[in-house]
Amino acid sequence: MQTIALSPTDSGEWEPPPPTLPAGSAKLLIVDDDPAMLQLVQLIAAENGYSVEVAASGALGLRLAIEEEPDLILLDLVLPDISGVEVCRRLRAAGVTSTVMMISCLHDAEDIVVGLEVGADDYLRKPFEVRELLARINARLRRARFAHQDQSQDRLTFPGLVIDLARHEVRKEERTVSLTPTEFGILTALARNAGRVISRPQLIADVWRRREPYQVHSLDAHLYRLRRKIQPRPDGPHYIHVVIGAGYRFEYQPGRAQLVPQHPQLAR
Repeated sequence: MQTIALSPTDSGEWEPPPPTLPAGSAKLLIVDDDPAMLQLVQLIAAENGYSVEVAASGALGLRLAIEEEPDLILLDLVLPDISGVEVCRRLRAAGVTSTVMMISCLHDAEDIVVGLEVGADDYLRKPFEVRELLARINARLRRARFAHQDQSQDRLTFPGLVIDLARHEVRKEERTVSLTPTEFGILTALARNAGRVISRPQLIADVWRRREPYQVHSLDAHLYRLRRKIQPRPDGPHYIHVVIGAGYRFEYQPGRAQLVPQHPQLAR
């Protein structure tokens, strides 16, 4: 298997990562003050047919995100002027709906939770595998495209699962799944925010319209039954995922997923 170079070769040139997916037309924005990271993303974009804009500061990243409307934003948590958390907060306040993936060498779980709470869709810690970064980018772009397909006010469609809001009905692989009103409310709240982490307090507020301590245990029980109904086989597709310390994320993952191959790491 070909090795992905992380540093210049003897000739002074960077070796690009091998293409793994057909070329697309997505637009990326990388907001990071690390020149190596900026160059790496440019190489990945070039190899996969993506266009890319770069910004070494939060202020420039904000402007480009609003003007260019990228499909995906790679946002460093530590920037020279504005923190990545604040950048993400302002992006969402401005109505920018681009997928945001935060990247940082900070490993505190609190940083992850705060980033997700202000609207980030994903979080990747440095050091990381270059192949993982490429896989995450492509996976997020595919999910974003799928989320915009066949989604209407009355129906949410995912691989093997259809949530009919008008009929208050759920079908898994063409078979009706019997859900209680609370289970349907939880599933709908998560599916409407597919790909994003929803905290437990937020989910309780959305479903029960109030926040009370006893409902934390009630939520756990309802989620347990809901997951058994829509993903009954351990080796089958999974839709509802626990994000430790943050909440829950609705995201389709096929059964028997293959592990990402190991490759050299990129350290900040």
